[in-house]
Amino acid sequence: MVLRPPMHFKHDGPSLKVRWSIPTRRSRRAINLLVTASVVLMVSLLLSFLGCQQQILSTSRPGGYVSIPVRPTLPLAQLGHEPIVRIRIVRRQNKIVINAHSDLIIGPTPSEQGRATPARFTPPVTITKHPTGYAIMPANGQGFAWGLKALQITTQGHIQVNGTSYPQKVMIHHSRPTKYDPAPNSLDAVNYVAIEKYLPGVLEKELYSKWHPGAFTAQAIAARSYAIVQHFANQNKHYDMEAGTASQAYAGAHASLKARNAVSQTRGMVLVYDNRIVPGYYSSSCGGSAQDAAIAFPNGQNITPLQAHKRAAWCTNSQKFRWGPITRNRLMLSQRIRAWGVKSERKIAKLGQITQIQITKRNRTHRPAEFTLTDHFNHRYVLGPEAFRFACNFSSKGSQTLAKLSSKQKLYSSHLNVQVVGNTVQISDGRGFGHGVGLCQFGAQGMAIAGLQPEQILRTYYPGSQIRRAY
Repeated sequence: MVLRPPMHFKHDGPSLKVRWSIPTRRSRRAINLLVTASVVLMVSLLLSFLGCQQQILSTSRPGGYVSIPVRPTLPLAQLGHEPIVRIRIVRRQNKIVINAHSDLIIGPTPSEQGRATPARFTPPVTITKHPTGYAIMPANGQGFAWGLKALQITTQGHIQVNGTSYPQKVMIHHSRPTKYDPAPNSLDAVNYVAIEKYLPGVLEKELYSKWHPGAFTAQAIAARSYAIVQHFANQNKHYDMEAGTASQAYAGAHASLKARNAVSQTRGMVLVYDNRIVPGYYSSSCGGSAQDAAIAFPNGQNITPLQAHKRAAWCTNSQKFRWGPITRNRLMLSQRIRAWGVKSERKIAKLGQITQIQITKRNRTHRPAEFTLTDHFNHRYVLGPEAFRFACNFSSKGSQTLAKLSSKQKLYSSHLNVQVVGNTVQISDGRGFGHGVGLCQFGAQGMAIAGLQPEQILRTYYPGSQIRRAY
């Protein structure tokens, strides 16, 4: 599992022209109403101002923005059938190698039917970008180019893409260039797969194979809920989710019997709140303290199941339940955060040398909700908790100064204490691994071992939600 500007209220009505005269009973009543309304407005503004000064957040975003769901939760009644989800399994590569145990059928996607006739190829086949579309090079035979917007690839059985097997079919798309990553010759591979065939590969990658079946069951329902919401939220893109930690880790066609059973036994079951499907966010370990979705994510919904609530620390078996201390070079950290700001097109791209880092807001469970960084120009920059973590961990290929951090230097969550001391930034009391919203995976395992049922686990991590069958 990327802030919208705050809402502003402004009065656009006509100006009020007042003529002085001796007030009548009706006019006195109007004046009294006007005065009362003015007093109420002033009190509201004062309370709003005082509220902005509070250091404990409940429903506001980092920076004090009101949480307005840009992508609302999905009405349960809108679904009705098992969706086909689109998982980006290869991202921005110059070439993609397709293999299978049977012949490959490569042709146009349904939107371009009639522009070309599907052809049969003996695998393996290498696909690269061509000025007119795509170049297809079989292992045996002559290569040729196809002038299509996208390619559809099917076969009997599983399709192997760059060495990993996937169920059903694969689409090849041109990568959409970005300002900082134009990649003119790059391609994406997207696995189109029924969600019930997709989920076993998620559980296989997300959980340890020896974990309790109850943890697998709870994870299956949460992952299905998340995937369905993402599917409907990303219709304007050529994929719904990534096959990695940016969305849900995905092992493709490979899945254990335990993973397959957890999915089949919960077929169609989702988390529901107010008759809408809840995106089942989850992370490895919450460290005993939850985060609000509205604080962690730019478009996070401010609904009861995704708000931070006090919970028991069931995830003590995680090696990242407590971590640190970490000492980072102040100048190098400044450079790393500045580079992240350039990459993500944030104002913090102008950050100078850090002189102070403060936790300026916390949520109701005392987890950091906002970090304020001050540089040697006395400029202040505000980052949400996940943005702060990503910025501190930012790395860049080909840069020795921004090389990937070692495990001992990495921030595993934004639940920490931080202080600038001389030429160092000292990070202590680190807790948990991940954003801390929703299900805690190590916590689910701890609860399952203790004998709690999957429904109890999900009720703990998504309070107020219900389990319903969507199809």
